[in-house]
Amino acid sequence: MDFVKTADVNSYIQREALGGIKIPHSTSQPVIRLEDGKYCLAAFVFFYSREDIRLGEAARPQFWVAADICTGELTGENSCKEKEFSDASYRKKYSIRADGVYDTSREYYEKAFALLDEVRETLIDTGTLERQKYDRYLAKITANIPREYQRFYFELSV
Repeated sequence: MDFVKTADVNSYIQREALGGIKIPHSTSQPVIRLEDGKYCLAAFVFFYSREDIRLGEAARPQFWVAADICTGELTGENSCKEKEFSDASYRKKYSIRADGVYDTSREYYEKAFALLDEVRETLIDTGTLERQKYDRYLAKITANIPREYQRFYFELSV
């Protein structure tokens, strides 16, 4: 199997999650998840409305997708009501307001995704998760995520 870089996997997941539905939604950056005893990439999907954006809040994720750790091809789409990854309430909305100044530059994400590429390659080659390097990736990715929504990254991740 050919290794696909995280930046390309991320673009693919964002485009293809839930069949590319046209309802306003957002897809998280990929994380590594242990699913059925195997490592995979995973991302969650949440929906929002114009009113949510105005108020700076959104419902918790309602779906999550799994993708092959090497190729990034989607291997599963899961409704959280059927296969949950979080204990967050569905009855409230979570802040998506920026907590500070975020670095959303291309270079920032290239560096973050390069870290995940290294972790994935080691995982594929040796079966070992480089925890410290992976934690640096998570810290970098979640630094650009509002505090209330960061929990979903950590709950979906290994």
